Amino acid sequence: MTSPPDPAPAVAAGSATDAIRFPRILQVCPNDHPPFRDICDVYAAAGASLGCAVDTVYLTDLAAQGRSASIAAGLRSHIAAGPEPLLAICHRYRAYRTLRATGLKLPRVVTIAHEFGFFERLQRRLERRLFARNILFAGVSPAVQAELAATVPGALCLPNGIDIDSLNATLLSREAAQAELGIVQGSFTIGLLGRLVEKKRPLLAIDALAALQTDLPGARLLVIGDGELRAVMEARAAGLPVDFCGFVPDARRLLKGLDALLLVSKDIEAFGMVALEAMVAGVPVVAGPSPGPRSVLGEIGFYFDRAEPAAIAQALQAVHQAAGSADAGLDAQLQQGIERARREFSVAAVARRLDDLFFQGVPPGR
Repeated sequence: MTSPPDPAPAVAAGSATDAIRFPRILQVCPNDHPPFRDICDVYAAAGASLGCAVDTVYLTDLAAQGRSASIAAGLRSHIAAGPEPLLAICHRYRAYRTLRATGLKLPRVVTIAHEFGFFERLQRRLERRLFARNILFAGVSPAVQAELAATVPGALCLPNGIDIDSLNATLLSREAAQAELGIVQGSFTIGLLGRLVEKKRPLLAIDALAALQTDLPGARLLVIGDGELRAVMEARAAGLPVDFCGFVPDARRLLKGLDALLLVSKDIEAFGMVALEAMVAGVPVVAGPSPGPRSVLGEIGFYFDRAEPAAIAQALQAVHQAAGSADAGLDAQLQQGIERARREFSVAAVARRLDDLFFQGVPPGR
């Protein structure tokens, strides 16, 4: 598809879709919880840049209609209210299942797996073979794509995107972010952002800070987030320079206040939005073997190969040493990360992949 000079605006769920002169893209997502609202907004902006009317439906908006069958009926009515979508994008399995339950045969449907294990259940594999042979499936990272490829032919890779300009507009300056976070001046501040749950392994961050104290006594850990492991973490952190901030709305606006972002999630991390946000903000990211964050950071990250406190502490020390070096190597590395984000994960990058979807699998000459 070619981009017209005046792209069509995105169409929110529930609005009248009367822009029949624009190709319609339907986007279905189970909910608008973070980070899915931002992910869907990027797809909407990307589609609009291609001249499409993007219609985003969150299934939670249809939940008042009752059971799954009623939600599917509500989605069917919503779709029928406008021109037939030329492309439907389903985020996660529930969106795909609900769209399939509408019984509608749309020209092109792509389902995006945002996690590993999408077809782990036998029932899901059987249902795909019976009812969804013509649906495209994509993973948000090459590792998820490879896992999908074991079940479905022609699995795609459609990484999440980020609205870089929008994020930059909300980012506080380093000084303002540090003031809001109460960061101790002169300390090397390591940020841990996200839910404090087992799969994120936040206790490992506490242990890594303890291992870092001997060689880098000025290091502090800032925990931004909440969850079931907070009380255990607070007990483990007794006597260590750890600050618990709890849940902070739109915490990514504070990223510039950090000297490093630490990711210690298990290998099941399929992508890594917070890694992408930190890369855009120009903040060094320390990450482990998880294939999702590595697919985001590429050569820009500071990596530890073993999920052990000593190995993580060593990677954090590497960031501190690079920051203190006079050769400006870290600045150049971080600038490369910003350029990588624009090249691979921006709205324009998502638009290029979206444009390809209109032709995926279409025989030559059509």
